[in-house]
Amino acid sequence: MNNLETASIKEPEIQRRGFWLSAFLILVLIANALTAFSYATNPELVMRLLPQANNLVTYLLASIASINVILATAIWSWKKWGVIGFYIGVVVVFSVNLYLGLGFLASMPSLVGGVIIYFTTKKCWRRFS
Repeated sequence: MNNLETASIKEPEIQRRGFWLSAFLILVLIANALTAFSYATNPELVMRLLPQANNLVTYLLASIASINVILATAIWSWKKWGVIGFYIGVVVVFSVNLYLGLGFLASMPSLVGGVIIYFTTKKCWRRFS
C-alpha cells in the first residue's frame, strides 16, 4: 500500500464514554443482574421485607431489573432508546415503591440512577444514535 491508499482508509473513531458513565453502567449491569436473579428465585424474601408486595410485584421488579441490564448494554452501545428506557424504568420503580407504601422520601433513592444517567450522558448525547 502506498501513502495515498493508507490516507484514504480511515480507522473507525473510538467513542469514549468517560469514567463515570462507564463505572455506573458496569455497576448497573452487576447490581441489576443480581437483583433480577435474587427476586426471581426468592420472592418470599422480598415479600417478608415489604408486606405490601406480592408475587406479581416481586416478579415485576425482577423483570425491570432484567430490562435494566438490556438498557445499560444499549447505553454502553450508544443507543438513545437505552437512555430513554432507563428513565422510564426509574419512574416505574419509583411508582412501585410508592405503591408498596415506602413513602415519597423513602422512594427518592430510586430516582438517583436516572439523575446519574442524565448528568453522565448530557455532554455526549450527540454520540447516541
